[in-house]
Amino acid sequence: MSDPSPLIAEFELIREVRLVDTDSTGFAHFSSYVRMMEETEYAFLRSRGLRVVLYDERGTMGFPRLHVGISIFDPVSFGEQVLVKLKLTELDGKQVTYCFDICNQAGEVIVEGVFRAAFCRFPDEAPPFAILIPDFVTAALTGSPDLIAEAPV
Repeated sequence: MSDPSPLIAEFELIREVRLVDTDSTGFAHFSSYVRMMEETEYAFLRSRGLRVVLYDERGTMGFPRLHVGISIFDPVSFGEQVLVKLKLTELDGKQVTYCFDICNQAGEVIVEGVFRAAFCRFPDEAPPFAILIPDFVTAALTGSPDLIAEAPV
C-alpha cells in the first residue's frame, strides 16, 4: 500500500440530516451524502475567500468534477447531526482532490468520499477546457502567506 497523499488543507462542517435527504426507509439517500460533501467543499472555498464560480477578464472559471466516489458504512436518519471533514490532498496544477469523512454523533466515520476536479475555463458558446490553476486560487487553497493581493470577482 502506498503512502497517503499529503494533507494540504482541511475544513469541517456540522450539518443536520434534513427530511429531503432521506428516502422511503427514513435513512439518508446516498445522493445526500454527495450533497453534504459538496456543501462542505463550497463552505471551504468561501472560508478561503473563493467562490465556486470565478470570473476574470477572460470570463468564467471553475472546478467541474472528474470523479466522485463514495463508500457508506452506516446510515443516518432525519434529524441526526453529522460532521463532514474535508481534506485537500492533491493540488497538481490543473486538478484538486478532496477526501471526505462523514461522522455520526458518536464520532464514527459512516461515509468516506472523494472528489477530483479539474480547473476549467468556460468560454461562451464553446466547450469548457482545463487550464492551470491561477496563483491566487492556489494561494487561497493552501493558505499560502504570499497570497496574491486580490482575487477577481
